[in-house]
Amino acid sequence: MKKATPVSSPHAIAAASLRANIIHLPSGPYVAAGQNQFLTLWTRDFCHAVRGLLSIGEDEAVRNHLSYLLNCLRPEDGLVPRVVDNQVVQWRVAWQTGRKMLPFLPKLSFKEPLRPQYVDEHGSHAVDSNLLLLLASLQVRERAGGEAWWLQHEPALRRAWAWYADKMRDGLVWQTPFADWQDSAKREGHAFLTNLFYFLTGERLRAVGWDPGYVREEFRARLKATFLGAEGVFTSLVGSPVVSIDGNLFALESPEFLDAAEKAPLWAALKRHPLLTKYDGIIGPCGTPEWPDAEIAWHVRFANLHRYHGEIAWSWLMGLGLSVARVM
Repeated sequence: MKKATPVSSPHAIAAASLRANIIHLPSGPYVAAGQNQFLTLWTRDFCHAVRGLLSIGEDEAVRNHLSYLLNCLRPEDGLVPRVVDNQVVQWRVAWQTGRKMLPFLPKLSFKEPLRPQYVDEHGSHAVDSNLLLLLASLQVRERAGGEAWWLQHEPALRRAWAWYADKMRDGLVWQTPFADWQDSAKREGHAFLTNLFYFLTGERLRAVGWDPGYVREEFRARLKATFLGAEGVFTSLVGSPVVSIDGNLFALESPEFLDAAEKAPLWAALKRHPLLTKYDGIIGPCGTPEWPDAEIAWHVRFANLHRYHGEIAWSWLMGLGLSVARVM
């Protein structure tokens, strides 16, 4: 890794971190999830980073990466690649992890030709990646020249949205095991974050002239009725007592789901919840209580990372939490 240039402000640190992960290939720039075992194009991580990348003017990397993903939708159903690499991603993770113990091993290169990969070691797809791809593309649409880019890719964007048509049960998106970002836990069923992203994506598509295929107030009411728990916060998964910080923060941040009168009691309830009080008000632990061992993937238990998507604090959730706290 290149030696970092000293920086003096949080904005400069964040910008340098993002730019350090831009990879320049003959077909254009792409954004990797990190270095070493994370030197892979993870669609979910990239899409979450788009807001920051656009804010520092890295439009070319965003457009090139999004265009590649849209050109690689799975032919039979429109699923976006979960990851893109020139290696099988599990091999990269294993090899680069091994280099930590055996540093004389050569580093695996990242180069073209790239290979889109649609499922993980469980055979699971990433249920939220199509939504995050659409949300990122909507952000590009608002940039200079973005409408022309959007029109060029609109057929593929419609295929990405249509992927959810057969994923609905009882009016909500149903996800298969290990399919969302908390993929150390099984999390099969109706998850709040996935369905919130579905609603936010649909409403933002509606705003640019699409018909998302559901009635706004009916879906909104179903989300609240299904997930808003007795403690006044949104639970993570139907049938589970776990409360995750992610969906609650995005619900507070977004303008489409809750109005100001609804956000105030949610924020107050979140501040009273053990998810924050247990850690002296630090916003960042993923969720509480911990997922039961029976729900945790075997290789995560083997690596003794049971709390990976439990009470471990994540820096990106801290950032999102601080942003929401500032507004609230």
